[in-house]
Amino acid sequence: MTELINKFYSFLPAAADGKEQTLSLTPRGRGRKRTLVILIMIVLLSAFLRFYRLGSVPPSLDWDEVSLAYNAESLLETGRDEFGHSWPLSIQSFGDYKPPVYTYLLIPVLKIFGKTEFSVRFPSALAGTLTVLVTYFLVKELFNHFNHLTIPLLSSFFLAISPWHLQFSRIAFEANIGLLFFVAGMWLLIRALDQNSLWSMFFSVVFMSAAMMSYHSLRVVAPLLVFVTLWIYRMEFLSLLRCNLAEAKLHLFRRSTLPLILSAFLAILTILTISYTIFFQKVGQSRFEKTSFLTIDNLLTVSRDRLEKYGRNPLDKIINLKYLVYGKQYIKGYLDHFDLRFWFLNGDRIDRHRATSVGLLYWWELPLLVMGLIFILKRSFDSAQDRKSARALIFWFLLAPAASALTGGTPSAVRSLLFLPTFQIFEGIGLIWLIGRIRQIGQIKRIWPLLFAFCFLLFASFEIGHYFHQYYVHSPLEYAPAWQYGYKQMVERAMAEKNDYEKIVVTTSYDQPYIYFLWYGNYDPKIWVNDGEFNKFFDKFEFRKIEWDQFSDQQRILVISSSDETKGKPIKWQINYPDGKTAFNATEL
Repeated sequence: MTELINKFYSFLPAAADGKEQTLSLTPRGRGRKRTLVILIMIVLLSAFLRFYRLGSVPPSLDWDEVSLAYNAESLLETGRDEFGHSWPLSIQSFGDYKPPVYTYLLIPVLKIFGKTEFSVRFPSALAGTLTVLVTYFLVKELFNHFNHLTIPLLSSFFLAISPWHLQFSRIAFEANIGLLFFVAGMWLLIRALDQNSLWSMFFSVVFMSAAMMSYHSLRVVAPLLVFVTLWIYRMEFLSLLRCNLAEAKLHLFRRSTLPLILSAFLAILTILTISYTIFFQKVGQSRFEKTSFLTIDNLLTVSRDRLEKYGRNPLDKIINLKYLVYGKQYIKGYLDHFDLRFWFLNGDRIDRHRATSVGLLYWWELPLLVMGLIFILKRSFDSAQDRKSARALIFWFLLAPAASALTGGTPSAVRSLLFLPTFQIFEGIGLIWLIGRIRQIGQIKRIWPLLFAFCFLLFASFEIGHYFHQYYVHSPLEYAPAWQYGYKQMVERAMAEKNDYEKIVVTTSYDQPYIYFLWYGNYDPKIWVNDGEFNKFFDKFEFRKIEWDQFSDQQRILVISSSDETKGKPIKWQINYPDGKTAFNATEL
């Protein structure tokens, strides 16, 4: 037993050199090869967790995933999206506009793997895996003065098994692609400022531009965080500019000044592109009107009533009370994202954005998160450079929900996905700090580190196992309706019988059935171009609410309804959810 304790004790990081307020960790030798092996194992684990049963869990493609896939197929076949727009800067979808990056990334994937659920989610799963890898380099660059590789490895590992990150790495969501580019951009920005590297600055601009073209929230958060980071590292940034601008005056097109010129050009091009889509294509207005808290019903009702009853005071008429209401709503939406129930208990309010009965974070992460935050806030670092990195990380954490707070229905797990990987970095620092404290206790009685490790790993293993059981076993059953399960089976059955009927009427109670017919019905995008009415009818299909008294007796019609709409009509065939409940009923008239 003593030998086992001593062996475990030898693997613990060194204590804090007797300084309770600082973290001074040094590697133990054996160094780089072991680190490389561990990093490869973490990346392989993250890849396995993201690609395992990717095509079947979640149980079906939702309409946003199918829309991305069909538009990618249309661009691949015709060079135009479903509405006939040639290589658009924004993808029109269901009255809204999506950033184009995910759709364009899907084009080569569909070409290689074909039209499968796995193909549609492949870019997101790959991006999730790469984000785990890039997180290692980000943390290593942020706190390189620690000269210790345990924190980067722990941060990557915690992200690899994170329920929050896994949930969106296994869905064709633009946010997950944007997160990869954002994390890579932050890593290269810190690297550029820390190592006085213009090429790192250029590639940071490349990734940040890609991030803002990938997801709407990043168009708010990314510029804010970049400006804050440049302010924190202002001395390094000014030094970088002085050296290279002085050289540019002498040799404008010299090779060493090329990345500076390219960075400026790309930044301006990105700003102009986003501005064009917002102000000329009205993409920004459409998105804001559809998702912002301005659309919340009765938000201003109390304010208007108050003004009508008590608005005789001239001051009440000068101060536009609605802006105070909006400000309060924004603060509420922002603080909602720091609710522990959101993090650890309930997760997102939308079933597609969570697993059943678990939160976005594990409970065992809470003490590590708290200790890491305390350590960071105390600025307990040996070097000024690490203290700057800590401030940048804190601002990242605070700015992450800045865009999501503008929307209704807060908190939102997908719009605040930019929190990651700050949680995992705090937890890595917290765990190392905790181990150092336990090691000091262990100098008195060495059984305590082993006992703590055993209890902690036992609880963590149980909770991780519980999460995966909920995700793979219960979620596909309980949340199948949220994933629009049954559309694929229904479309395949309807297409097989299409020639037997003059018209097929499909319910819109589950929303947007037309996109499933285009995708699973294998309609040729060269022939079928959406004229804006496809959501109502095309070919033999009509999409509307089922009202039985509106059907003509003179046509041979197949009506596909929800269980609530069937109302005792004879059922020709039925599509069920995995738990046996009815998704669609088909009735022949």
